[in-house]
Amino acid sequence: MPIESPQHRPPHDMNCPMLQIATGCTHGRCRFCDIFIDVPFSAVPMEEVVADIEQIARHASALTRRIYLTGGNPFALPTERLTAVFDAVEERIPTVKGYGGFCRIMDIARKTDDELALLASRGVNEITIGAESGFDEALDFMQKGHSAADIVEQGRRLHKAGIGFTFFYLAGMAGAGRGQQNARASAEVFSAAGPSRILVVTLTPTKTWPLARAIREGRWQPPTEGEIAREIQTFVGALACPCAVNCSHDTDIIKFEGMVPADRQNMVALLDNLIPKMDEGAARRLREMLHRATF
Repeated sequence: MPIESPQHRPPHDMNCPMLQIATGCTHGRCRFCDIFIDVPFSAVPMEEVVADIEQIARHASALTRRIYLTGGNPFALPTERLTAVFDAVEERIPTVKGYGGFCRIMDIARKTDDELALLASRGVNEITIGAESGFDEALDFMQKGHSAADIVEQGRRLHKAGIGFTFFYLAGMAGAGRGQQNARASAEVFSAAGPSRILVVTLTPTKTWPLARAIREGRWQPPTEGEIAREIQTFVGALACPCAVNCSHDTDIIKFEGMVPADRQNMVALLDNLIPKMDEGAARRLREMLHRATF
């Protein structure tokens, strides 16, 4: 079947074949997302999945080692359904040894330790999780459906199972005047959970997000570009877990990447140098042009 768009892939999975095994999102209530509004979560019929696997197999090579599973959060599917997909893939593309895809914190919570261990044994690794923040007030307002404590608990369960994972950090999510709180709380929570990689994305409100209404009503105010950049600086400076940090999304005005702790000082120094040179108006115009942002 044609893969529904938009589909988002992290940089480390950009070269993997995509296999759609679900549509919609089990949650679908985040204030900063309009992708799956009114799209119910459902499994793609197995016959369609197999047909897509066969299409991928026709173009596969010895280097086809990993498949990226798509849908809002495909790992919400029952473990039995996931392993049936893996069986179908590996029967037709025996070089495949691993699987990635987006996952919600609560998808992990709903699987037993034995299920997580089974998924790890089948090659599920470096899944990508929209943790977004470790600041409970921001998580609650944005209706993420998980708490800071959930992030830590499920991160530790993934480590125990042997599943590596990447977190998204959504800079600016707490709104104007609260960036430093968001940064410090998130650095503490993310460090306790221990992702191997953190992808920094800057919240850019669009006219079609549920958040737009809160902005119009004065219940949420976007931070300035300078405040967001200083939030990112504080967040990176406070991280206490070894991980890669990638701040290169097209929503990020200052772009950089590096390792914590090895490159932490250089990343913080880069932001120290560039923050005073930022142009608020130019950054906002860029957001409006690229993302139809509304402020």
